[in-house]
Amino acid sequence: MTDLPGIVRLRDRREALTLHTVLTAARRLFADTGYARTPIRTIAKEAGVSPQTIYAHFTSKAGVLAGLVDLMDEEAGLPDLMAEAAELTDPVELLGLLARASRQVRERCGDIVAMLASGAAVDPQIAATQAEGARRNRLGVEMVIDRIRGMGRPLDPRATDIAVALMSAGVHDSLVVDSGWSYDDYQAWLKRTLVSALLD
Repeated sequence: MTDLPGIVRLRDRREALTLHTVLTAARRLFADTGYARTPIRTIAKEAGVSPQTIYAHFTSKAGVLAGLVDLMDEEAGLPDLMAEAAELTDPVELLGLLARASRQVRERCGDIVAMLASGAAVDPQIAATQAEGARRNRLGVEMVIDRIRGMGRPLDPRATDIAVALMSAGVHDSLVVDSGWSYDDYQAWLKRTLVSALLD
């Protein structure tokens, strides 16, 4: 018997909710006790699911860790920002959208960013997950830069490299964590600096 579309959508939503619950539990546990010291059974207990459910969806603890990149994209609202970028035609506003994306990643998912950064030096699985997050970040920046170039606006050939550097965790931490800037100040500064560095 073929499922009705509504039943399929309901199942998809239920599965998505389960995955989100598992990833949220793993996020808390990895931050509290560390990735290496958090077994699958503990994540399952925290999420209220069976270990088999986690293995079925993620295959391993490394798969759960990799799923945190998807969770970060979702919680930072990056799909919505990319959809918004498709509607923008002003290069300044497109660079402002990059500044907003950087702010939302740091503000909403700073714990995941910090965990990946601290763990990457000692665990190759964490390093691989961090590299995937960096790859996606660069891809998003390249898409915006290519949009601006497509408008006939001349840009430095290294515009993507410059934007990625300005949006880096080190710059954010220096201004927000070490110097006490607000996220509003950080976002406004980043937009101005991207515009000045790439468009002027």
